[in-house]
Amino acid sequence: MSNSLIILEKLVLLFCFIFVGFFCYRKGWLSKQGSSEISNIIVNIFNPLLMISTALSGSGSVPSSMLIQNLVLMAVFYGLMILLGPVVARLLRVKGHEKKLVTIMLVFANTAFMGIPLVESLYGAEETFYITFYALGFNLLFYTYAIQVFKRMAGDTTPFSFRSLINPGIVCVVIAMVIVLFNIQLPKMAVSCITYVSDACIPLTMIITGCALAQIDLRKVFTDVRLYVFSFFQLLLIPAAAAFIMHRSGGMGFDSTLVGIFILLYGMPNGSMPVIACESYDVDADLCSRGYALTTLLSLFTIPFVTMFI
Repeated sequence: MSNSLIILEKLVLLFCFIFVGFFCYRKGWLSKQGSSEISNIIVNIFNPLLMISTALSGSGSVPSSMLIQNLVLMAVFYGLMILLGPVVARLLRVKGHEKKLVTIMLVFANTAFMGIPLVESLYGAEETFYITFYALGFNLLFYTYAIQVFKRMAGDTTPFSFRSLINPGIVCVVIAMVIVLFNIQLPKMAVSCITYVSDACIPLTMIITGCALAQIDLRKVFTDVRLYVFSFFQLLLIPAAAAFIMHRSGGMGFDSTLVGIFILLYGMPNGSMPVIACESYDVDADLCSRGYALTTLLSLFTIPFVTMFI
């Protein structure tokens, strides 16, 4: 129960930032254009540096066996979500493009922006760098699998280009992995600079989340039964099933901390990237937007419950 209280305290703090963003947008202090511009800064500067900062926190202190275990768990995490997507879509009886969107929503959850502060609360700052692996998987899948899905939905048949992987997110995650694998030590001033800048990432992201929620008709969010079913699967059933399998099998030989992070990340709400991509490729973002809103709001109650499985 203590873990649940620790997580609840951190979630309340994060939701305070969400409320600030919601309030500022409704008051007209932050416009849709301003929110979009801040999002670009987060995606291209703050988030990439956050990945490097988390890697620096664990550089030199992690044995290679832990790195391999975490890499395997990351691959299992995303592999299972991709496989479960069509199953959940079928249960929800969605049609057309929404079938693919359900999978996208499941796979690309808010593992970094919410995962990092929550993991830090439970396990300490040094353990947050394990999320760097999940960030790498997220970015690789998003700029290959997800972008191709959105392009096909928009009628674009342009073949995949590896140039699409050359972006600040991918580059900084790769740098972060190199730092961890080769135990690279940066000068103290460089570490301080990266840390100070990256510390702004999570508060700003939560504020932008609040702005996004302020633009959605919450009445439609709370009256869609399908979204409640989807939220039940994503926020409770899947992490509970993962915890049951792991605990019944004795953790399958994996480190208990890595297993705990693995289970916790399964309980994260939808991420904002699918919504942004829908708008970028002129795909109907209604389902993604409403799913993003409902799962984010419900996560305040479900994540403390999920920690009881760890």
